[in-house]
Amino acid sequence: MKFENSFIGYFKFYYRLTGKRLLINLALSITVSLLDGISLAMFMPLLQSAGGTVAKSNETLGSLHYITDFLESLGLTLNITTVLSILVVLFILKGSFKFLQLTFQVQTRHLFMKKIRYLLIDSLQDLSYKGFLKLDAGRIHNTLTGEVSKLFQSMSYYFNAAQNTVMLSTYILLAFLANFQFAILVALGAGLSNLVYRKIYKACKKIAFELSLKGNSFNSFLVQAIHNYKYLKSTNYLHTFSKKIKAVINDTEHLNRKIGVYNAITASVKEPLIIIVVAAVILIQLRFSSGNLTSILLSLLLFYRSLNFLMVLQNDWQQFIQVSASITTVSSIVNEMDTMKEVKASTPFQTFTNHIRIKNLVFAYGSQVVLNNIDVEIPKNKTIALVGESGSGKTTLANIVSGLIQPTTGEVLIDNYPLKNISLNSYRDQMGYISQEPVIFNDNIFNNITFWAEPTAKNIQKFWNIVELASLTTFITGLPQKELTPLGDNGMLVSGGQKQRISIARELYKDAQILILDEATSALDSETERVIQDNIDKLHGKFTILIIAHRLSTIKNADIIYLLDKGKVLAHGDFDSMLSESQRFKRMVSLQEM
Repeated sequence: MKFENSFIGYFKFYYRLTGKRLLINLALSITVSLLDGISLAMFMPLLQSAGGTVAKSNETLGSLHYITDFLESLGLTLNITTVLSILVVLFILKGSFKFLQLTFQVQTRHLFMKKIRYLLIDSLQDLSYKGFLKLDAGRIHNTLTGEVSKLFQSMSYYFNAAQNTVMLSTYILLAFLANFQFAILVALGAGLSNLVYRKIYKACKKIAFELSLKGNSFNSFLVQAIHNYKYLKSTNYLHTFSKKIKAVINDTEHLNRKIGVYNAITASVKEPLIIIVVAAVILIQLRFSSGNLTSILLSLLLFYRSLNFLMVLQNDWQQFIQVSASITTVSSIVNEMDTMKEVKASTPFQTFTNHIRIKNLVFAYGSQVVLNNIDVEIPKNKTIALVGESGSGKTTLANIVSGLIQPTTGEVLIDNYPLKNISLNSYRDQMGYISQEPVIFNDNIFNNITFWAEPTAKNIQKFWNIVELASLTTFITGLPQKELTPLGDNGMLVSGGQKQRISIARELYKDAQILILDEATSALDSETERVIQDNIDKLHGKFTILIIAHRLSTIKNADIIYLLDKGKVLAHGDFDSMLSESQRFKRMVSLQEM
């Protein structure tokens, strides 16, 4: 995704993503412009034939007389019928090639967009969890939506600009062949007029980059406002937070207004500049040289055509500059995610026989040690609980077990085989994760539990078996739409307990071997917590369960409890032995009972 900040640099960038398609598109552009230019040149013989005059082709067409000479060598008489027939054939060919060019261009653009979107999704998928935490959510959202759309626009404008460059070059060449003195003067004038736009292009490019940064800020604030809407609304902080969003909107629209002014300037001065250049050159050519008026008119016709393409080229390039910051934005986040990829091992994980063991493990964020010399064993099909005060390292330890983060030193062993040598994707296929805030997708119950599995007879039967295990049968069968009942955004149409049971059911449907429950019941009322706890108890002995618990009453049936404090294991054992042997644990239980 690297590129140089120049026309050729952009060409290389797009070429790496589209390959030879870009060259084919340019070849089709050249063919179309040549056919169009030759068609225009044939108007001179047509006008002569219509007027009944005969002139030497080398006087009226300049060096383009080779075209008519070639036609006459084929035995064709250049009368009005012949010239009209040739014009019809040329324009039919031009239309056919134009159709091929435009359809090919559409296909190339969509191939480009698919590659970019796939690249971004793959980069996000391969990104390590630690790397994800370093990226701003607003930046990710803005890049995957707004900046990708701008990148598509940049591709379109660049293609148009490249095509118009080819068309412009072709017509200038034909104009030079018709009357090179006239063409040189017009080219010089057009080149001087183009200097007017260079400063505007530079200013637009700077504004475009600023707009990209503002887009990141806007999306970041918007994501936070939606995620924390309940809190912001209930405390009336939403009023203050909205001011921050509006400030970004004001800055963004101020930049858009500046770009609008630049567009107005360039649009209003283009045609006057061209007319001034052309008029001055015609006067110079007729007064100070002995140019043939017919060849001048042909050259003028070709140059007028080329100047039109110059206007369109300038407009397309200005539009490209306005969205070109998207190339920097998208490529920078792809390159950044590429440096934070998750390390991939090749050994597949299917199951384990004895235990997961955490040995001599240390984990630190920079200089801050979060876990210090941890030794924990998780036997197969046993329920293990991690308890301790907030900040003791419970969730960090669970994240290490799931492979989300890697230890600073020490290792995680699966039946004495290092986890770092196991394919994490295959390992996580056997992992279920149930958090304090259940993950519910904006879809129906069946798709939430089966994760969009095909509704085959086998899958439907499996769904209802899991629903029974998660104590959801009565709830679902009592709904008018049953399993096809929509749950709303983040499950807003059902209660917290129902969301949690649906979340548990999804992991059971997955046939996960290892379940991690990260304070899965702490946000529920006592009665709902008891129901969820009964569901969890049903799973005891059937799955390897790692529970992070705040309420100690929920882990009475755990096989092993580990008490963590400031990143160290203070004690471990079952509930009764911990009560008798650990004063810290006993005090924690007594405080909660009070």
